[in-house]
Amino acid sequence: MHRKFLFPLIYIVFFTILIIQIGCYTVPLEIRKDNPIEQLAYKYSIHLDSTWSTIHAQTLENILESISPNPGEKLIPSKWTISHDEMQNDIQIESRNNMKTVAISSDVFPNEGAVDILAPERRLFNAAVVYISENGTNRSALVTILKERYDIIVDIPSYEILTQLTTKENTRHYADFENKDLMLLISVFEDFPQALHKVPQLKYIICRIDDDIRAAGVAWTTNQYIELVQSMFNRNYTSDTRRVIAHEKAHFLWSHLFPAQLKNNWQELGGWYKDPKNEEGWSTNKDRKTFVSDYAHTKNPNEDMAETLAFYLVYPDRLRSINPAKYDFIRNRIMKTYGARYVSLNRM
Repeated sequence: MHRKFLFPLIYIVFFTILIIQIGCYTVPLEIRKDNPIEQLAYKYSIHLDSTWSTIHAQTLENILESISPNPGEKLIPSKWTISHDEMQNDIQIESRNNMKTVAISSDVFPNEGAVDILAPERRLFNAAVVYISENGTNRSALVTILKERYDIIVDIPSYEILTQLTTKENTRHYADFENKDLMLLISVFEDFPQALHKVPQLKYIICRIDDDIRAAGVAWTTNQYIELVQSMFNRNYTSDTRRVIAHEKAHFLWSHLFPAQLKNNWQELGGWYKDPKNEEGWSTNKDRKTFVSDYAHTKNPNEDMAETLAFYLVYPDRLRSINPAKYDFIRNRIMKTYGARYVSLNRM
């Protein structure tokens, strides 16, 4: 080939290669933000099979975003399917060859068009927590879930600073929660309507070692924390532990979130009136049988609400049989006002 034709040909080939390379580096793979199936694969390495609809995928993505919005490490790739088989915790996970196979029970999704949904998305949330926390063994994941979804901190930098205005105690009075305890805390907090998941004035939950110096649970509503006694988490009957946790959170709702009208209506329903002769400053003209406990009956409207709300979440049938009016009040004025229609079901 003549030299005068050779050089132009070389330039043409060179620029062609250059354009191709530039194109390769400037046209990235586009992940559609409005496609939850693609988002799950991109963010969480979760690949859904044909049993999943876009609506189901969106529900799962929303839950994962609320408990683990920025996965710190690349998750093991997983293939998810929806199954009609019965399984523990509504989820079944198998691992092989650096790949997880995940089956989710079809029962976790509410029936479309249902008039009254029981615990919407609650069971899918539980299953997602099991998956993200590696069946409760990944403490870091559990701590992240508590912070992201409920704005709760359980790893306390300084007990001396936290308790300086209350009990003035130090590290030797407290212990770290076990992973199973964190799972229980998550389960109880999830029972509350989503609008009540985060209470700005509640920041810390701490685990007290001493068993008999104070009550099993104490809500320090002006100091941003709840303390729970360690032995309570080792009981064989977890329902009562759940009740105490729910009770203490309810105090923060009463003190900081519930409007005056709601509290006034609750006082009227419970027959409460101010009584300077009573040590608590309150008395009620209602019979003991209309209250869920002696404690609720002898204290004040705040304690009555905390006990009743806790019973609604843990012992709903007992509350309905004791006082249908209070059951309806909690259901209509709190659960439906701050969230969807809700009845507490079995937990993690």
